[in-house]
Amino acid sequence: MIDILLHDNGNFTNYGLEHTICFLACIAFICYVLYSGKYLWKEDQKRRYVTLICLFGALTQIFKVIYKTYAGIFDPTNDLPLHLCNIMTLVMPIILLYRWRNAWAITFFWIMAGCAQSIFTPTLTESLPHYEAIRYWAVHAVIILGALYGWYVFDWRLRWQDALKSIIVLNFLAAIIYPVNLWFGSNYMYLNGKPPGKTFYDLLGPWPQYIFTLEFVVFISFFTLLLPFNWRNIKNHLKSLVAQKA
Repeated sequence: MIDILLHDNGNFTNYGLEHTICFLACIAFICYVLYSGKYLWKEDQKRRYVTLICLFGALTQIFKVIYKTYAGIFDPTNDLPLHLCNIMTLVMPIILLYRWRNAWAITFFWIMAGCAQSIFTPTLTESLPHYEAIRYWAVHAVIILGALYGWYVFDWRLRWQDALKSIIVLNFLAAIIYPVNLWFGSNYMYLNGKPPGKTFYDLLGPWPQYIFTLEFVVFISFFTLLLPFNWRNIKNHLKSLVAQKA
């Protein structure tokens, strides 16, 4: 049983049957928890249950480090939780437990504009029931859940200042991770090279050009995410402009 969970099989392929099933399972799971949090759970359960769910995702990430260290196969170039999705997995239970709205607003943009695309274009090589596959889908499901939960259940809303703060903190985080990559010869946050497989990074040009292109994409996508939250204000502003011209 342990061999099945930990022995590399390299069988996962993007857009195959397994990818489709896991993708739909993630969407169904997220929708179920959002519905439960909004309509079924009592007020004290709204925070407790989603925190426990997101804590499971964090534990799958922590266990990866523990079991690889114990097995003597820990590789600091790949196994530190320094990719953006992994970092989000570790902080999301804290954000939801303490209802830390400001931290949620910063991470919302990272998750929905960046991490969420990972379930569409996985950077995964191992097929189920390998532990890495379980961890991968659990990590991405819970961080997307956490981002949407703050909006849908806690009724948090975003402001343009949140998008600006998110961009600043993201660049600050990248400035910390980049020298770590140079030290270990790693590629966390894909700052030193593109991720493996077919991903949206392929549309951004070669390294290091795609880093600067990505800055532009981040700016546009973050502020695009603001539109649904501010649509009423935008609509009212447009109406007032039309009325003035009339």
